[in-house]
Amino acid sequence: MKYLCFMLFFVQFNLFAEHVFVDGKEFFSLQDAKSAIKDGSQVFLKAGIYTKGLYIKANNVEIIGEKGVVFDNAAIDNKAALVLTGKNILVESIECINISVRAGNGACIRFEGENLTVRDLYVHDSESGIMTSTVPGYVNIEFSIFERLGSRRGYSHGVYIKADELNIRYSKFLNTKKQGSSIKSRSKKVLIENSIIATMDSVDSRAVDMAKYGELIIRNSILQQGNNSSNSQLLAYGLEKKAERVFDVNRVEITNNLIFFDREKSNVYMAYRLLDEFINKNNIFIGDFNNPNKFIKNNKWYISREKAGLKAYPFLPTLDQVQGTLALIEVLGNSEN
Repeated sequence: MKYLCFMLFFVQFNLFAEHVFVDGKEFFSLQDAKSAIKDGSQVFLKAGIYTKGLYIKANNVEIIGEKGVVFDNAAIDNKAALVLTGKNILVESIECINISVRAGNGACIRFEGENLTVRDLYVHDSESGIMTSTVPGYVNIEFSIFERLGSRRGYSHGVYIKADELNIRYSKFLNTKKQGSSIKSRSKKVLIENSIIATMDSVDSRAVDMAKYGELIIRNSILQQGNNSSNSQLLAYGLEKKAERVFDVNRVEITNNLIFFDREKSNVYMAYRLLDEFINKNNIFIGDFNNPNKFIKNNKWYISREKAGLKAYPFLPTLDQVQGTLALIEVLGNSEN
């Protein structure tokens, strides 16, 4: 019995312990490890629950988690679990949950440097996923999941990025809530490819909100507008009251996507004020939406899931199922054009 109690204590202790390696040197708390992190360091996090976040100023740092690394309610400086201000930062294989701050925009990552790559990040049940200040360079997001994020009637979003470039690949934004947008950007250029953005039954704002115009490219992805979305627009391009032309390139390119309109009220594909170029082709629209004749040229439109030969809501294909779904639609579907 004593042995069993000891083993249970040992397992629980190790699950919640902070176990960190910085350039191969071992530490047993993030705070102890902090002073060892310098330019070019590799920070390796062992599996466990981390209840305190980390502020890193160094450049060229890699932060890599073992499977099972979770930052739980770990915001620091009233910002985020990881506050990063250096150049050329990599964050890989981290989970964040219950991240919140007084301002209502607590994030898993707050980036204030230059050039960030995030890979295999899972952020859920928090206020925000990734936020940046106005930063130069790029933010790359790959193979990541952002789920059930939002706070206070639109105070926070899945990601809120202000950079030269935001590139999102092979990632999922699911069930954004409390009138937040899955992706809000003030970046010069946003590329979204091979990804899923789906509201499902949550009360979100929009799938993508390009607040200051710029260049938006969405391709080879699945977009879905749910019945509880607080705004009718799936995509917003420069809709803020004081939006001005600040970038040289202001264009939208949406190609080869599968787009579901599941909102019973009016659905608006995209709303915009200023747009120099709009490329919109090879998409499949499923569901009724406003002004279809304005958008369906060079695309296919099925007025309902039934007309497309697909299962009723909440069915949504995975990225691996897209080609099979398209083949099914081709055989069973009855399009409006």
